[in-house]
Amino acid sequence: MFPYVEEHKFFCDYWFLTRWWNKVREFGALLAGGEFLADAEDIFHLSRHEVASALDELLLTWATGGEPLGPHHWPPIVARRRQLLERLAKWTPPPALGVTPAEVTDPMTIMLWGVTTDRVREWARQQDGGSELRGAAASPGTVEGVARVVRSVSEIADVREGEILVCGSTSPAWAPIFSKIRATVTDVGGVMSHAAIVCREYGLPAVVGTGRASSQIRTGQTIRVDGSAGIVTLVGEADST
Repeated sequence: MFPYVEEHKFFCDYWFLTRWWNKVREFGALLAGGEFLADAEDIFHLSRHEVASALDELLLTWATGGEPLGPHHWPPIVARRRQLLERLAKWTPPPALGVTPAEVTDPMTIMLWGVTTDRVREWARQQDGGSELRGAAASPGTVEGVARVVRSVSEIADVREGEILVCGSTSPAWAPIFSKIRATVTDVGGVMSHAAIVCREYGLPAVVGTGRASSQIRTGQTIRVDGSAGIVTLVGEADST
């Protein structure tokens, strides 16, 4: 099944979406050229209806020679949304919100994301500050070592040989990292998630779907990963040096 999962991610999640987003960037460049936006990338701070509205005004004012309102209207909106995203990037939300469901039955939710009935109840019982995290036993084996918390693919170059990867989730873009690490711990994911499959391919212990590993574990902290039991134990504090 692994080759099909990877091909789907490449052709659907990377090849197609890369072409799609690059076309969106071309529209962003048009808006930036008309001073509706400060930069072409700012288009991603607008909704699809807002993009259509801005492009309509750009076209109409170009055709009629009128004075556009866009250069005064959109930049403050984009600046505010960028500020909000910067603040939200520093926040780790809880793994689940709302009332705990009586039963989780969706196969995709269970297999890919590891959101099972027992897992949701476990998340609800978890308390900050504990020394143990529980998740899905995704790849067998036990390893103790130094944790490296990685929050985005741009940070994978910081991972050192022999560290334990702690992250929200992984994708094919993270592939080069698995030859360096000793184990993986993720916030979300099930036994058929990318991290789980690749760790089994490499023979690395993995615990996925812990809910809050990346927010509770610190880089440099010694942890023990039991991929057979689905338990992560915080053994020591992060090295301040």
